[in-house]
Amino acid sequence: MGDLKTLISRSYHQVLLVFAAFLVMVLVSYIYVSNIVNRQMQIIGDSGMDSIQMAVSTSLKNTELFFANIAHTLQGKLNHGSNNQEILAYLQELHTHFNGEVSPLPGFMGLYGYIRGEWLDGSGWTPPPDYEPELRPWYIGANRQALQTFFSDPYIDAETGDICVSFSRKLFDQNGQAHGVLAMDLRLASLASYVQRQKIAGHGYGVLIDNKLKFMEHRDPNLLGRDIASAGGSYPSLPQLLRSGETISAVDFRDTDDGEPSVIFFRTIFNGWHLGVIIPTQYYYHDVYSLALMLGGVSLLLASMLSYLLVRSRAEKLRSDEENLSKDAFLARMSHEMRTPMNAIVGMTNIARTTDDGQKKVYCLDRIDEAANHLLGVINDVLDLSKIDADKLELSETDFLLSSLLRQVNTIISFKIEQKNQHLQAEIGEGVPAALVADRQRLAQVIANLLSNANKFTPENGQIFLRIERITEEEQQDAKGRICLRFMVEDTGIGIGPEQQKKLFNAFEQGDSSVSRRYGGTGLGLVISKRIVEMMGGRIWVESEKDQGARFIFTIRTCIGTATKEAEEKMVPKDAIPVDYSSKRILLAEDAPLNREIVIELLSNTGLAIAVAENGRIACEMFAAAPETYDMIFMDIQMPEMNGYEAVRRIRAMDIPWAAEIPIVAMTANVFREDIEHCYAAGMNDHIGKPLAEDDLLDKLKKYLV
Repeated sequence: MGDLKTLISRSYHQVLLVFAAFLVMVLVSYIYVSNIVNRQMQIIGDSGMDSIQMAVSTSLKNTELFFANIAHTLQGKLNHGSNNQEILAYLQELHTHFNGEVSPLPGFMGLYGYIRGEWLDGSGWTPPPDYEPELRPWYIGANRQALQTFFSDPYIDAETGDICVSFSRKLFDQNGQAHGVLAMDLRLASLASYVQRQKIAGHGYGVLIDNKLKFMEHRDPNLLGRDIASAGGSYPSLPQLLRSGETISAVDFRDTDDGEPSVIFFRTIFNGWHLGVIIPTQYYYHDVYSLALMLGGVSLLLASMLSYLLVRSRAEKLRSDEENLSKDAFLARMSHEMRTPMNAIVGMTNIARTTDDGQKKVYCLDRIDEAANHLLGVINDVLDLSKIDADKLELSETDFLLSSLLRQVNTIISFKIEQKNQHLQAEIGEGVPAALVADRQRLAQVIANLLSNANKFTPENGQIFLRIERITEEEQQDAKGRICLRFMVEDTGIGIGPEQQKKLFNAFEQGDSSVSRRYGGTGLGLVISKRIVEMMGGRIWVESEKDQGARFIFTIRTCIGTATKEAEEKMVPKDAIPVDYSSKRILLAEDAPLNREIVIELLSNTGLAIAVAENGRIACEMFAAAPETYDMIFMDIQMPEMNGYEAVRRIRAMDIPWAAEIPIVAMTANVFREDIEHCYAAGMNDHIGKPLAEDDLLDKLKKYLV
């Protein structure tokens, strides 16, 4: 968490710049795109209003046309001499027809007239004595409109509460004299319902206002028939907008005093009525709001991702810088760790060469041997680390006695323990099996490394403890039949502080740079041990305080073995009479003269006859010339003209029976598993790694020649 805060604090200027840039981008994009969306919404609204206006106007005009046809027919009957009784019968017939189940005039209420001074009503209604048709609005309006149909002001039907309207028209004879006035009442319920159902973009509701600015339709029934100014909200300002004659589209509006903010669209139809649709702002601008949220979300996501990439890039750069520094320090330590034994080898060699004292020569050779073994250990650590980096470190499990492994480790570490007069105590807890199935060499490597560190950082006369116990809570075997063991190496040394503990298991690092200067070491041992332990299904950690000693603990999962002391003793060779190979002859293919000399000298006491080839081509020619004279071939891999792989393939391909059977052992510094597999794939029988050990050479001879 602290490292993260440090990274953010170092990069906050870049992060702020990224967020500011994305904020500006969002604002500009929002303004630009929202204008497009608003314009599109207005186009949708205008298109919808035009459709509504057309539908309502068409409905009213069709009704007017229907009424005009009735008036024209009635006027023809009058001009052809029909009397009022015949006219009344016609009106009654129409009334019955228009009130039928399938009526051409939905909302039809009645057809009546005042003709030739007589009241005629198709519904049979008889007006009261004080009813004067000439004073009714429908009669007055028809006389005023003369040859046109008159629309009365809408009114509320006393019985149904519906908004109604009257159509009336004056009837004339051939001479232009008036017969009277015909009228029809129409209930606007279906028209009003149609208007109220209207929406734009799936939201809102419709209103209908007459030419005197009174509500004909509104979702609040209490407003019907009332002046629009009485509704409150933004209605008092609506008359000015309606009278201006301008199209009202997407105007901000508040429907009534307690109504929610809205947007309105209004159109005026041919008879002066006003159609409107009111859409709550939250729905009308829903797409804009959604766009804003989407842009905001996307920008926040992109800004966060870019900021994360910036911080991560910064972190990787800092980590890379730290790794480079660590690698530089590591290379310096490696140079020191390699040059120190090399200095001893070169120096002791010069001393041994110039002295005549036999004991001094032996002393120099012993020191050269120690330095060479130390240098080989450093090289092996580097090779193990390279395997870890390439993910090619592999385990080879065997069945062995734990006590035998501990004796092996003691043999490795005891000399150093005795040099510092330290006390090493080992304890094996109850339940720990005598035999294990695991990679013996790698497990020994981990234990020896921890003991070596304890020896290195513990002063003279100090205490070192090795404890092995079975973890009680995991005594039951897992699905693979493995148990869990815990190994603990504890010392009374200099201890490790919290900051140094964080770096212990990092490649190329040591807990404290002063450690390598004072105590030596490459810092690779714990890294390699950690990987080995993890491959064995466990983990490794340290418990320590400065100047209070250290306790390294690791766990592994392993199967219980079946090895016994007797079985292992059979595998350990007893001191035997040296084998006489004087009747045997081998072919040694090696390009380096010094390496040829070493092999010949190491095998000088075996009685072997050794023929030498300087490269693979010569080795093939020598074998082809006298194949039966060779009992075995030692083949180097990296040679000029023809390498060992190609030489072995050619020998195996020869049309000679012994070519397919002769034992061929690779002898090379290439010791990775894939290198060994390449040797087998080329046709070799076995492999020996350089630097060569006498025991390894003798083991191969015994394996293939005895």
